Amino acid sequence: MKKLMVVAIILLAISMVSAAIVTEKMVYAYGESLATNARAFYSDPAGGKCNKKVWMFDITVEAQVAQWIEWSIGGTKWTWFVRKPGKYYGNCIEFTVKSNSDVGFGFVGFANLSYVGPGTSVNPEILVWYNFGSDEDAIDPTDPNANPWLKPEELNLQVPVIEDSRILHEGWLTKLWNMIEVVECNSASTYRDTGTITITLLNQKPWIVAETGEWVEPLSQFVEQPMVP
Repeated sequence: MKKLMVVAIILLAISMVSAAIVTEKMVYAYGESLATNARAFYSDPAGGKCNKKVWMFDITVEAQVAQWIEWSIGGTKWTWFVRKPGKYYGNCIEFTVKSNSDVGFGFVGFANLSYVGPGTSVNPEILVWYNFGSDEDAIDPTDPNANPWLKPEELNLQVPVIEDSRILHEGWLTKLWNMIEVVECNSASTYRDTGTITITLLNQKPWIVAETGEWVEPLSQFVEQPMVP
């Protein structure tokens, strides 16, 4: 009996060591040479040796896909040239984003335009608003049913999320609209503000380095971890 227990313990230990074996194999991109955006490992080796007639074992193929993104913005600066006081708006910046999962946005540091000199201004501030929409009808400031125009402090509170969808996979498009109001007391010179937009991939895998998008090494450490959504 003791001998059987010893044999069982040894076999269990061997199976545990075997299951921990992870080997990386070469991967090729279809129609190309060695792949750089995909890697593959095999693990959980098996075997047998006796006079049993039928042997059965499972083969599992698991693919974990990282979240990716492609984005572009038509420009990162508006430059207004204003000859007379008035309220003006335009849609001179297009924004597109493609991704295979949810994408979040954040806005920080947006404010009204401030006088930068030289000298001083009777009114050192130009009011500014922002809006999002793919066409002019969606943002018409004279239409009460159009998308609301956001003051800078309101924009800074926005945390919109574009959810995973076919449109996002194919490419989601919007326009970033800007409106300013120049009044008689705005002295002649330059007014400026700079804010920051943050794009966040909300479902990135733990085996991707967040700061660079590169592989976390050693990548083999993630093979035997429980699969997560």
